[in-house]
Amino acid sequence: MKTDEEKQENYIKGEGCFCPHCGSDQIEGGSFNGEGNLVFQKINCMDCEESWDDVYTLTKFVER
Repeated sequence: MKTDEEKQENYIKGEGCFCPHCGSDQIEGGSFNGEGNLVFQKINCMDCEESWDDVYTLTKFVER
């Protein structure tokens, strides 16, 4: 069984495109919520019904 650290590493390497619990790609994102310099998005797995928050940080801006 993978440690929490290994699950985190695999999820980030996979760019958050699968469920970190069961490995399914049947995931769905909800709305975004901000707190300080972080943004959170609730993610749900349609196969195993687990849920978690993806955490985003500001990395750059793009001129319009």
